[in-house]
Amino acid sequence: MSAREIQQLRFVPFPTWFPAASDPRAGARFYTVVQEDIYEALVRSQSQFREHRVIDLEILGNMVGADIRQYFTYLHGLPELLALPGTYCEQWVREFYTSVWVSPDHSNIHYALAGTDYRVTAQRAR
Repeated sequence: MSAREIQQLRFVPFPTWFPAASDPRAGARFYTVVQEDIYEALVRSQSQFREHRVIDLEILGNMVGADIRQYFTYLHGLPELLALPGTYCEQWVREFYTSVWVSPDHSNIHYALAGTDYRVTAQRAR
């Protein structure tokens, strides 16, 4: 499957990407065989994810000479998330990118992790 074909999959209708019942041929973490195939291709490609870097907004603010925390509060919890030490769980990142579906009007996203699906509205994310 080419990169262009994968991009086109993002335009399939929601019921195609997240059917009411998972395809029994797909692994337990996936709704469709295509999602599982994309995940396996990501694993086989040995794609590397960059280590999560910690941002200390207080130090950064001191460097620029202004309190910049206010610019990061538009998304509840963002300042705290940026300050969390550690690395990404690569399996979760791959599962997210494999399954994420963005509504055509960008009003919500839908994704699955470990076989459980989640929906996040744009209003909630902002």
